[in-house]
Amino acid sequence: MSRTEQWVVHHVTLQQVESHREDGEAPPWWAINAIEKLEDRPVEDGTAGTDRPFTCYEAWRLRRALSEYAEQPETPEGDVAAAVSLVRRLDETFVEPPTALG
Repeated sequence: MSRTEQWVVHHVTLQQVESHREDGEAPPWWAINAIEKLEDRPVEDGTAGTDRPFTCYEAWRLRRALSEYAEQPETPEGDVAAAVSLVRRLDETFVEPPTALG
């Protein structure tokens, strides 16, 4: 993932955590895992579409969150482009959503 893509993923997952905490709920484990994985990954300037840093469930929850973020009118154009690119790569990498999400 590029630096911009990593930032968008971090931003979107952090929004998920904060939203749940504001509602008095436990943060979603998949978002916490994604943030931890991002913080443990080296930042790359290019895009690496072949690595699979997320589990299938994490990827599909992230895909859903990125899609929602990209559709918000206040989302900056650069973030929209990064989110859409990531959604496409997740679709290519993870062929079907896990049964629990289908």
